[in-house]
Amino acid sequence: MPYENYPALKDQYEDYFHFGIFGRGEMEGLIYNYASYTPGNEMKPESTQPEKGVFTFENAEAAMAQHAEHNPDLLFSGHTLAWHSQTPSWMWDAPPARYGQPGEYDPAVAQENLETHIEEVLGHFGEDLQAIDVVNEAIESADPSDWRASLTTGQGWYPALGPDWVEMAFLKAAEVVDENGWDVKLTYNDFGLNNPDKARVVHDMVREINETHEGLRPDGKQLIEVIGMQGHYGLNTDVSDVEENIQLFATLPGVEIHITEMDVGVPPGEFDEVKENNQGVQYAELFRIFRDYAIGPGNTTDNPKVISTVKLAGVRDVMEGWRGGEYAMPYDVDGHAKKALLGILWPEEFLAEHEWIEPDYDDGHDPIDGVHVYHAEHGDGYTGANIILGNDSSQWPWSTAGEDGQVAFDPEPDATYRLTVTVTPAGTTSVRIRWIHDESNGGYTSGDGAAVNDHQYSASEVASHIPAYFNRGLVNMGTYDLVTEFTMDGTEPADGLIGNIAVRGGGGGSAYTINSITVEKVDDDGDDELLVNWPEGLDEDETGQDRPGHGPPSGDDRPGHGPPDHDERPGHGPPHGDDRPGQGTPGRN
Repeated sequence: MPYENYPALKDQYEDYFHFGIFGRGEMEGLIYNYASYTPGNEMKPESTQPEKGVFTFENAEAAMAQHAEHNPDLLFSGHTLAWHSQTPSWMWDAPPARYGQPGEYDPAVAQENLETHIEEVLGHFGEDLQAIDVVNEAIESADPSDWRASLTTGQGWYPALGPDWVEMAFLKAAEVVDENGWDVKLTYNDFGLNNPDKARVVHDMVREINETHEGLRPDGKQLIEVIGMQGHYGLNTDVSDVEENIQLFATLPGVEIHITEMDVGVPPGEFDEVKENNQGVQYAELFRIFRDYAIGPGNTTDNPKVISTVKLAGVRDVMEGWRGGEYAMPYDVDGHAKKALLGILWPEEFLAEHEWIEPDYDDGHDPIDGVHVYHAEHGDGYTGANIILGNDSSQWPWSTAGEDGQVAFDPEPDATYRLTVTVTPAGTTSVRIRWIHDESNGGYTSGDGAAVNDHQYSASEVASHIPAYFNRGLVNMGTYDLVTEFTMDGTEPADGLIGNIAVRGGGGGSAYTINSITVEKVDDDGDDELLVNWPEGLDEDETGQDRPGHGPPSGDDRPGHGPPDHDERPGHGPPHGDDRPGQGTPGRN
């Protein structure tokens, strides 16, 4: 159906909050539905200052001009000034020495680079912006008792500036905005803020920084004025957590909430009636919440009035790229309205006529010791796998297992292993092999995070490092054996390039299938030993004697395996998983 057959999203919610788009989208639908545009990549540090002192604003300017040509009244926001990803590493003076810098994470050099970048970029674009993401995705592993200990430590600004880098960035941004008399909302933006622990960390960080600098800015402005809650949701996202964390952020004086980069992905494969219905229900439940906490006069509830902006991450579904094949948007690939659009436009009415339909998932695979494979298509929160190598975080390989305590195999120092993961892309055309602390979807080691983009391969190459990023040569619906050979020398430190092995879709994508996983111990004489064979398992002559504690678990009750029980919600199931978190996926956000 043409866009004009339905009310424009920006008009439907004009009495509640501002409705915008993050990133590019089909132009006709974008202009019809959205009142603002936030460039997805063009204003990131690698795009605006790839070389020290050489500022390149042309791409961002062109993107803004292109959209303004179609709608002169379109508003703009900026993304992002300070981030550990998609940022040249010379900015924080990482080795090697460049541009006359020592290359030793020198604090004075890093601070000067940070402040100069913010001054130049915000000084150039600020008068045209409504808001800017000053800092993006600073949190790594959430420790709700200590926000500083939760920051990403192994990469980005932290090795040079420590935890103060977040505060430094906002202080400089405030200086630029206030000296020019602009009203640009200074925003902290992060994903996963439907997770209660991570939301608590961000709450405490914003509260402490704002209290420390109370009275610094004119007209009572807070140093951090907005929390951007990235809305990368799925059918398993617990909407009750989203609401509770909105309530938590609402306790911060003078701080608004923006829902940013929003989409609701569904399991890849056929977009059937059940998926479309449930996506519509999820969108409707979320927008009912957003409306009930909106800052505008249309919100007549007694709830805190804190949500001033909602931004969707596109217009139509796409089959490649970010959330390709996950049917995450309100319009299909041809621009026809989906039930998701109806759920956004009329939440109450949609929910009165549509109930959640429990999917019927059965992957047909028996569990394999220490090999946890997740498929969004089968109802899990994401597509990926964890291969467990240790169950004692106090000793090498410094990692832990899930509740069953089982490992896939016992790694040996100085041994070389060959990991083969066979995948079929269905939208997600890149795959990462990573190091992770545990059985979670986000607990990557600091060593992994620091090197996450350093070793990139085509599908036909044999990777020689973990982390490995297979980001070339994968085509939708092709099947590929992604091979990584790695040696564990037994001296890797905790939180380094060691741990459990994680398989993740590039960019957090779940539109691919894991068909099989094998791990072999490589022998110089060619007598390789098969250690892991998922999903078939090992024959008796391959396994040898049973190892104590390595028998099959009783049932498959690991978190994320099997369908979440949506009838027992509230908010229906575990939070939606993601590749990163915040670990430098190019082109992601």
